[in-house]
Amino acid sequence: METEDFGLKKEERIYKRDEIKALFSKSDSFNVFPFKVLHIEVPTEQQENLKFAVSVPKRLFKKAVDRNHLKRRVKEAYRINRNELKNKLIDSDKKLHFMLIYIAKEQLEYDFIQKKIILTLQRLQSIYAEDS
Repeated sequence: METEDFGLKKEERIYKRDEIKALFSKSDSFNVFPFKVLHIEVPTEQQENLKFAVSVPKRLFKKAVDRNHLKRRVKEAYRINRNELKNKLIDSDKKLHFMLIYIAKEQLEYDFIQKKIILTLQRLQSIYAEDS
């Protein structure tokens, strides 16, 4: 593997207002506790095959430090486990945007979050990579 596969570059994250609006308006969704997952296949002009975003609602976690801590846990679990889905998308020539919205009312341990991220990525893989 290349060393760049270990980082989480800006190009791999959804941060543009239009991309976020598209996720909320046109996407499909499913739940894998503690996440609601919004996902959408995008046109193939995009550079990255896989882009994602994380949201931790302010109404569930009032303190920014708690929200940021959860986002760091989710991003790290995603960063470590994304490669299989990314490679399958490259093989099937599809582009995918998805957002993880944290819906649990308490802070969960990293190990639990990581297991659920793996389940989420497997489900996305079964939806998009197997459709070819």
